[in-house]
Amino acid sequence: MNPVFIHAVGIHAEYCDDVSALHTALRDQRSAVESPVENVFQKMNVQLGALEKRVIAREDRSILNGLASAIRNAAGDMLHSCNMETGLDLSEETPLYSGTDGVAEHNFVNLSRLIQRHGSTEQTLKNLGELSGMANPINMMRFLSTNPIYHASKRLELRGGGYPVSGMSLSGLYALEDAVADLAAGRCGQGIVVAAGNMRNFDSLVVFAKLGLLDPDGDMGGFVPSFGAAMLLLGNESGNAVAEVLDVHTRYSPEPFPSPSDWQALMKYVAGRGIQPDVVTTYCNGVKANDEIERSAVQPCFPNAQLRNYKSIFGYTSKANNTLDLVAALADENIPEGAVILVNGAGFGVGIGFIAMRKLKQLPYSGRNADDALEMAA
Repeated sequence: MNPVFIHAVGIHAEYCDDVSALHTALRDQRSAVESPVENVFQKMNVQLGALEKRVIAREDRSILNGLASAIRNAAGDMLHSCNMETGLDLSEETPLYSGTDGVAEHNFVNLSRLIQRHGSTEQTLKNLGELSGMANPINMMRFLSTNPIYHASKRLELRGGGYPVSGMSLSGLYALEDAVADLAAGRCGQGIVVAAGNMRNFDSLVVFAKLGLLDPDGDMGGFVPSFGAAMLLLGNESGNAVAEVLDVHTRYSPEPFPSPSDWQALMKYVAGRGIQPDVVTTYCNGVKANDEIERSAVQPCFPNAQLRNYKSIFGYTSKANNTLDLVAALADENIPEGAVILVNGAGFGVGIGFIAMRKLKQLPYSGRNADDALEMAA
């Protein structure tokens, strides 16, 4: 089996625009997220960075949505970190492995406009037929489930095949698992993984509010919904790599939340593979009972491992959370070169999994924020 390395990373999240901002947050050791009471119903609002405004084609700008903008910013951040702002080498042969949300807000956006137009629920219901007249082809292209994948492929000029997966909050981890399997088996020599999620969408807010999981200060605890995207460049060559992927593994479970036996079995599997992590990045997203179950399974198997959690920096981004945690661990200067890092993940009704990697060098500080600021000032 061929070794698999991570060569470059890029992010764009609600509270961290790029890896430079992530470095700053980690160095300041501060919580970046805001109280969900104040911002939980705030709409996703993402603007293209200066680099992306320069390179995006007019036809692509016309069909952008928030999640696609975050993905393009993450792509630009990744390319900037490896001095390839215009595109990737070997892009024609490079496959894209994606675990992203689609965009399902079309009906809710237009329904809110209809309510504003008619002023009451009764009048709105009488005029629901107007919804069909509020759609146009350009808007429909913005709401296609494939829109984020289109923008990722177009930005990087990828032609090597596309492999979209969907597995709730494990989606990014699933995409990485597929990419690593193909690279290890020699089916490709380079791959891109993109994960993107938006927990501010209408469906998520309604469901998790009813479950009582949007109040971190409540008896059950809860998470801060947010959005984000992360992109990874993988390859078989070790030159200039920031990390080596040791293993990626998922286990299916139909239960909404992992049980103690689920986490215990997964941690024993990790140990049985001969992986002894120096650092464990926990999935813990703020739901108290679930967080305690995970920590209780980790500590007996790896009593000397340091526990890290980065949800206070990103909030909870659903499908992007595992890849954002991976990037944060690589950017964390308190984790030394050579350290073995375990990144845990879980998905509602789909199971749990992990990413094991060895940090080969500190993630470079890209300075992209400063570049953008200077360009916009000019």
